[in-house]
Amino acid sequence: MEKLKPIEHKFKALFYGALKGVLESRAGRSSAPLNAAQMTRVIIFRPDRLGDMVITLPLADGLKKYFPHLKISILASPKNLLLIKGDPRFEEIFVFTKKIWRAPGELWPIKRRKFDCIIDTVFEDSVTTLYLTHYCAAGAPIIGMGKNKFSRYYDFTYDNSGGHIIDNTLKLLSAFGIDSTQVSGYAEPHLSQLVLDRAEAFFKSLAASGAYPLKVGINLSSGAPTRVWQEEKWIELIKNVLAAVAESQIILIAVPNERELALRVKNLFKERVEVVPDNLNIAEISAIIKYLDVLVTPDTSLVHIARAYRVPVVGLYSRFAKNFNLWHPYGMKEQAIKAIHIDNIFDISVEQVMNGFLFVVSGKQEVKR
Repeated sequence: MEKLKPIEHKFKALFYGALKGVLESRAGRSSAPLNAAQMTRVIIFRPDRLGDMVITLPLADGLKKYFPHLKISILASPKNLLLIKGDPRFEEIFVFTKKIWRAPGELWPIKRRKFDCIIDTVFEDSVTTLYLTHYCAAGAPIIGMGKNKFSRYYDFTYDNSGGHIIDNTLKLLSAFGIDSTQVSGYAEPHLSQLVLDRAEAFFKSLAASGAYPLKVGINLSSGAPTRVWQEEKWIELIKNVLAAVAESQIILIAVPNERELALRVKNLFKERVEVVPDNLNIAEISAIIKYLDVLVTPDTSLVHIARAYRVPVVGLYSRFAKNFNLWHPYGMKEQAIKAIHIDNIFDISVEQVMNGFLFVVSGKQEVKR
């Protein structure tokens, strides 16, 4: 896939060159805050990854808090759709698959609704969302973030060069005259009662093997080769956690195609190590995380899901400064362990992660050092 990226970028550059002649320049429009009191429907564009959707939920909650009459819709992607399916925050949920031949059919319902405002939450210059927003806007104001090259095509655009991605996303509320520093950066994903009941039933089933009040989630899956931590290190960490905190129980999390890894690790331990049920979707994993006391994970969307439920996190990160500064665990009890290497987490030691774990559980349980 990485080899295809340059081709994709060249295609997008050509597409932008063909598109810019018909784009509407919005430079010079009034910079006065939008009058949301006179609006009815607003749509948020979030057609990308799972973690991006998680950090967008506070934006939707903040807008609804100040303007409860607004009907908020969202444009999602197949990757993040399940996290918001059935979410009462949103009046309508649209899906963009990024398949060109499907785009007209997927976008036409949005264009036909004639939304009063479009909020583009993709935090950089993006040819894709530039096209999406202008096709659907029908003259309505467009709000963006991190737009430099494309800033003249937005009515409002906000800087994302410093600070955490959550704070930067909330800046978009400034277009409505809202002080973003007064808006909570926490917003829990919506979980159905059925999903919550299943998670509760899972934890009750664990109680049959003994009462271990400190539930420690360990996510073995990374989503990218550069974020993989070695299997032998996970095993050593689990041994250390079980030895240090007698009241702990390990809950192993893994994506379906890495379940064999989780089972292999579990089978090395006679007790106090369990694997989440098979074939859980992201909503069901979120419900499991909600009931944890701490989560240990590489840099994935689960960091932001845990944060939403105020579950302390020990995160494993490469030393890529831009990514870390934007996406590190934030506003919570956490330990972010950074590798020496800029492109991977292989050199993070078990001792570093264990020290981070002991820090976040201090005060929760008596730790044997």
